[in-house]
Amino acid sequence: MHSRAHMLLEKEYLFMQKDPSPAWGIKARPLRLDNMLEWFGTIEGLKETIWEGGIFTITLTFSEGYHEVPPEVNFHTIPFHPNIDMNTGRPCLALLDDFHVWKESYSIESILLALQNLLSSPVVDNAVNSEAAALLRDSPDTYRQMVMECVRASLKVHAGESITNQKSGPRSANGESVVPSGDTSATVQVKPASGSKLARVSFDEYLTTWTGIATSKAKSDMKNPLLEAIKDNPNLQSAHFGLPLEELQLHMKKQLEEHNSLMYGNFAHKPTEQEIQDKKLDQINKMRKIYLPRRSAPPPSSAQSEVGEPWEKEVDDLVAWTTNLDEQALE
Repeated sequence: MHSRAHMLLEKEYLFMQKDPSPAWGIKARPLRLDNMLEWFGTIEGLKETIWEGGIFTITLTFSEGYHEVPPEVNFHTIPFHPNIDMNTGRPCLALLDDFHVWKESYSIESILLALQNLLSSPVVDNAVNSEAAALLRDSPDTYRQMVMECVRASLKVHAGESITNQKSGPRSANGESVVPSGDTSATVQVKPASGSKLARVSFDEYLTTWTGIATSKAKSDMKNPLLEAIKDNPNLQSAHFGLPLEELQLHMKKQLEEHNSLMYGNFAHKPTEQEIQDKKLDQINKMRKIYLPRRSAPPPSSAQSEVGEPWEKEVDDLVAWTTNLDEQALE
């Protein structure tokens, strides 16, 4: 006799088969029909978002306490996202993490829709993937490029291709694809849904690839493909940055100096003895101007020159004659 959780999930599966979900871009089904506690599903990125076109596989593991407790959900195709653990693929979602938020009325469709919305609505506060949160906050363009890489890789995984350009994993004897369960070494035979192809991807292969793509830090030798394409065309550079070429070069030089100063320290060259001496003299001259009083011009001398001019004697004679005049005689 099956448990209550098994019967609830079986009922929900039959309802989904009879009345397919009107919601776009979500699918889910049990891994095996004789075990309703393990499911897998796919979530497509919402249209008109940076995740558009991506197809991400998830696994849902239910306990015997379902509907009272939420299932354990993990992304098998792990996206580069602030709220998704880059190692386990576990999403940070309130209705899955907090029993007080979870409601028994929530269905598998509700969980998938919440995860689909989470992709295009990241929260950088208390992010489980700090690298993704930092890129989203400080460099949105770089974050967008990383997301586009995730979308392309998810399509390869969904199509059964290897993201390291190797052949896809083996299939079962009856031609059915296999997907990983909780144990990375085990495989489970699954009849794929119509129109979908599932292939086994080695966890080590997936982790190695995404460690080099989605979780790698920027290096000094990393190049921006757009800037590389326009580096030899000054007109395109001016149009891209909205600055004249001379001002653009000045800004680039200043940013490079600031970057080198922050990364490696501001180490100046050792001055020569002549430069030290010139610097000291310059400082002394500045101090003189500030602290020493200005010299005033000396007053003109009242002493007469030993050798006078001819007209000077005439002036002296005139002064002497004027002094000796008799005022009464003049009256």
